[in-house]
Order: sequence, then structure tokens, then C-alpha cells
Amino acid sequence: MKPGRVGLLYALCALLLPLLVAGPCTAQEIAVASLDVNVRGSVFELNVHASFPTDDKIREVLASGATVNVRLEAVLDKKQRYWFDERLVDLTLRRALSWNALSQRYVLQEMTPTGPSQQQAFASLEEALTAAGTVENWPLEYSDPRDPDATYQIGVQAGMRIGNMSKTLRALTFWTRYWNHRSEWKSWVLPR
Repeated sequence: MKPGRVGLLYALCALLLPLLVAGPCTAQEIAVASLDVNVRGSVFELNVHASFPTDDKIREVLASGATVNVRLEAVLDKKQRYWFDERLVDLTLRRALSWNALSQRYVLQEMTPTGPSQQQAFASLEEALTAAGTVENWPLEYSDPRDPDATYQIGVQAGMRIGNMSKTLRALTFWTRYWNHRSEWKSWVLPR
């Protein structure tokens, strides 16, 4: 081999090694454990509990100063018999989890379009991730009258990805499913 190709091969191996070591998330996966819907007129109040992995990889990332972004997405679809389903409402709830080394607490912040709002602190990662995946009375509004002959379905999906990190590290972790993965959709059909 030519000397230039050997250097390129070593550089390529150095870039791919962290991806092979990180590997996919196999021990625990994200899951929407429960979904309950209360119908109050044109507002559907969602009660959701999603579970997230609580392993050493997340602890290490948080200890290094990065955040873990948690997302809950809720949709309302009108089921079509002979055509694609019609998406009526699409909501996303974003939360950011970080580690505060000074207070020795995990900090969970609600992220709104205008920036962070509500903030909670937890002594353990398990408590913080349980709170990140739990939402009660989350309003999903649909003001149009419902068609009595149609079938409506609410679906919820949870996801997580690593937050603020260097561009180099983000490029390396982009290919690993562990730091950017989602649960399966959990759905609930509205009674007619």
C-alpha cells in the first residue's frame, strides 16, 4: 500500500471506532408504556407515560456537559377507508435533561418555542427520566365537529437524542441509533 492510503485507512478507522464501541441500544429501548385519553368536548386530554433507558451511557453524556433532549409527539388522525389517513392535529412536547455539577442534581426543563420554561431538579437519573416521560392532562384540541361515521385515532410516540455537543462528536454519533431513536407509536381509537 502507498503511504498516503495507509494514513487514510488509519484516519477512517479512528473515525469509525467510536461508532463500533457505542453500538446500538439493546439493553433498554424507549417505549410508550401507557396512553389514556379523556374527552372533554373538543379537547382530548392525554395522560402519557413513556420509559427511557437509564444506563451508564446517558450518565456519561450528562456528566460531560451535554444535554439529552426528550420528545413526546401526539397526533390525531382521521382514518380513511380507501385513502391515506388525514392528519388533523400534530403536537410535540420537548424537554431537555442536563446535569448540574454544582447542585449534584439532574435538571429537567420544559422547552417551548420561546425558550426554556418550567424547571425541575431530581436527585437520581431514574426519577428525572420518569418525569421526562410522564405528562398528565396534555390538551390536544380539535375544534371542528367530528364526523359521527368516521374513525379517529390518537397516537403517541416518544424519542430522545443528544443535545448540545461539538459538531465533530455530533457527526460521529449521528450514525448510532442509540442517540437518536424513537419508540413505536402507541395508539388509541376514539369511541364513536
